[in-house]
Amino acid sequence: MATVDMHYVRAAIRCAERREVKVTPLLADVALTREMLSRAQARVHEDQMTRIVQSVLSELSDEFMGCTEHACKPGTFAFMARHSLHYESLRAVLNQGIQFYKLVTDDIHMQLSEKGNIATLELKFSRPELDPDHFYQEFWGVIWHRFSSWLIGEKIPLISACFPFDKPDHIDELKYLFPCRHKFKQQALMISFSTEFLARHPVRTQRDLSIFLKHSPADMMTIPGDEKSYRARIRSLVLYQDSRVLRCPSLESVAEYFNISSQTLRRRLKREGTSYHRIKEEIRHDMAVEKLLSQKLTVSETAYLLGFNEPRSFSRAFKHWTGKTPTEYIQLKAL
Repeated sequence: MATVDMHYVRAAIRCAERREVKVTPLLADVALTREMLSRAQARVHEDQMTRIVQSVLSELSDEFMGCTEHACKPGTFAFMARHSLHYESLRAVLNQGIQFYKLVTDDIHMQLSEKGNIATLELKFSRPELDPDHFYQEFWGVIWHRFSSWLIGEKIPLISACFPFDKPDHIDELKYLFPCRHKFKQQALMISFSTEFLARHPVRTQRDLSIFLKHSPADMMTIPGDEKSYRARIRSLVLYQDSRVLRCPSLESVAEYFNISSQTLRRRLKREGTSYHRIKEEIRHDMAVEKLLSQKLTVSETAYLLGFNEPRSFSRAFKHWTGKTPTEYIQLKAL
C-alpha cells in the first residue's frame, strides 16, 4: 500500500483548525494522535490520508477545504467530470472543465495553453495566503494531472512543474507527486506536458467515473499506466536535477542507481519498446521546445542548458527531432 508524507496530514488538519473544527475525533477515526503528527519524516497509509481529506471536506462542506475565500460545494468536481466525460479528446475535456470552474468560482483561475509541442495547465489561486501550507494548491495540481491520466488510461509524463512558493521542506514528496523538473517562486502553479496527450480520446465510462470518484482522493494519488516502467523512472531521474544545465548520466550509472546491470536495463527498456538513447532524445526534444517557445530563450541559451557544446550541434539535433531548424520552428509556430 502506498504511503504519504505526514506533512500532508498536518496540512489537512490545519485546514480544519483554521475553520475551528475539532480535529481530535478526525485523528482518532484514522488511529492518529497529535504526537504522531509531530514526528519528523513520518508517513501514513494512503487510506488514512484519504479518510482525513474526506472528513475535513465533509466537516467544512467545502471541496476547496477552506483554502479559498469562498467554499465550493461538495459534488462540484463530480458534476464537472460527468458533464465533461463524453467529449472527444482530453483537450476538449480540459477546456470544458476550465469553463465550468469559471462559472462556479472566482477563487481559482485555470488556463490551458499550447506552444509548439508543449501544453501548460496553469492554476492560479486568487488568495494564496488562505492556503499557507500550499496544501490545496499542490493537491489541485495533482487532481488535474491524475484525472487527465486516468481519463485517457495512460500516465501523462510531466515535463516541468512550476510552484508559486519557495522550495518546501517536503521537496522529496513533490518529486513523487510531480516527477519532473521543478521551478519555484513562479507566478502560478503550472504543469507542462506534451500536446500529443491532448488529442487522446477518453477511455472511461460513467460507471468507471462513479468508482473513481467513490475512492477519491485515493485514486488521485496514483497514476495509471507506466508509473513503474523504467522509461518513466528514468525520465523522472533525468528530469529532476538541481542543476540548471541538463546532465544525462551514463547508462551504467542509471543501471547502478536501479541496482541492476546495464545489460539487464537494456533488455527491460527493449521490452518496453524504447532505449536509453531514445529516452534522452525525448527529454531533450521536450525541453528544447519548452525553452524556445514557452521561455523564449535564444538558441544559444537553450543549447547550453541542454548540455550541448555549441549551438550548431544543438541545431542539427533539433532538425533531426522536428525536421526544422530552431529558427524555422519558432517562425512556424508564431504564424
